[in-house]
Amino acid sequence: MEWEKSEDKELNIEYQKSNGNYSIDEIQQIGFRLAKKLNHKEVYAVNWAGEISQEDMTELNALIQGSYPELLNTMKVISENAPDISLNTPLVNSFRKLNNNETTKELERMYLSFVTVTDNNEKMIGFDFLNKWLERELMVFKNIVETSNSDDRILLIIGSDHLWMLRKLFEGNGWKIINPFSSE
Repeated sequence: MEWEKSEDKELNIEYQKSNGNYSIDEIQQIGFRLAKKLNHKEVYAVNWAGEISQEDMTELNALIQGSYPELLNTMKVISENAPDISLNTPLVNSFRKLNNNETTKELERMYLSFVTVTDNNEKMIGFDFLNKWLERELMVFKNIVETSNSDDRILLIIGSDHLWMLRKLFEGNGWKIINPFSSE
């Protein structure tokens, strides 16, 4: 689950005491419910926030807003096309849209376009951000590999921004990826 690996113990304390009273987030609503239904003794925290700071994100966003109108437009379109998560929309429909291949490809193109974002001093703001992002993805991948066996089936509950890179890492490792929200 997208929960800091260093706080795995706290995650499992929450899991053990969650007897049907789930908070409104996917970790508990999907992860805890399914793990309880399958009688799992524990769940696994695999996230690593890494070196990305709020300052990194603010600096990148400010540069994009001020100097990269095409990239800004791409980000706006992605945001506008994000699924509605509300009481008026079945949650499974929102998850299907968040997990579909086209949405994942759009996010990949957006993230990879950050590599060209530089400030007036030619400081590679986008490259540095993307480098930290990729390091984070590699660490999440490592954490998943370390908590699994070759015959395990894994449900990863993580934000859709991570899917493009993690899919490549899992497939490169020879794992079969199944999208549980696929309408196929």
